[in-house]
Amino acid sequence: MTALGAGTPPQRLTPAIQAETVAGDDRHHHMKKQTRRTITENTVGDRPQESADVRDCEGHGAKSAAVRERAVLALLSERTIVKAATKCGLSDKTLRRWMADDKDFKHDLAEARRLVYDEGISRMQALMPLAIETLAGLMRGNVPPNVRLGAARTVVELGTHQHDADTILRRLEEIETHQRQQEAAGKR
Repeated sequence: MTALGAGTPPQRLTPAIQAETVAGDDRHHHMKKQTRRTITENTVGDRPQESADVRDCEGHGAKSAAVRERAVLALLSERTIVKAATKCGLSDKTLRRWMADDKDFKHDLAEARRLVYDEGISRMQALMPLAIETLAGLMRGNVPPNVRLGAARTVVELGTHQHDADTILRRLEEIETHQRQQEAAGKR
């Protein structure tokens, strides 16, 4: 750590701090003592400072776990990335970069989305008996024919989808069993 104005070689400071130092000396000479502050050097020897994702510790620009969590929650609750970025106090550029390049953030976001999806499926399963009863009620004679037709069509479509899903799962299990048997026979 070095204080500005205390013999720090200018080439070791960031360009922004160099400019601030020169401007401060030229325009506000009487405030020189007040503008001194402690800074970290931007270089280590002759090599540039490593980015925060390479270093063992967080550095300038690294976001806290709380900010990252708010970003995940914002992405789950907002319709656009721009709105999510605004909600969590980040730029949309940062949020897009995290979503594209940050393995940990992508993992956290995918896990949060999976949990939200699983919760939705659980809620839907809990409502299934009521939905079935509603469809059954709509199929009774005291309902207009077009409503009964719509309810009946829905029941048939859901039944067909369930049959297809069951068939696919059964065939997949058969294929996996056959593959395991082939692998076991090949090891003998």
